[in-house]
Amino acid sequence: MLTPEKIEVYRKKLEAERAHLISELKSLEKTPDFGSDVDDHSEKQDEAEELSADLAAGQALKDRVNEIDSALNKIRTGEYGICENCKQPIAEKELELVPETRLCENCKK
Repeated sequence: MLTPEKIEVYRKKLEAERAHLISELKSLEKTPDFGSDVDDHSEKQDEAEELSADLAAGQALKDRVNEIDSALNKIRTGEYGICENCKQPIAEKELELVPETRLCENCKK
């Protein structure tokens, strides 16, 4: 079972990672200025691909923030470190690697 001190360590780690991800999201949300010279079709395609990649990266970051928010909520409700599937404690080695994990090692398989 996790001690309150250990849970506090995970809470701080999660909050720091969340702040970092939010910062990355803000930098991605700035619309790139591709300029107005759209004569070259390959340039248009490159710009569209870059925008698409930025959107995908942004969605991945948002998904990660949601996972972290869920873990922080579990800390507040006293459910942190419990597998959502089997309701058994999640091993600390798993929480060290991915503090926002929802499943124990067995249920991930």
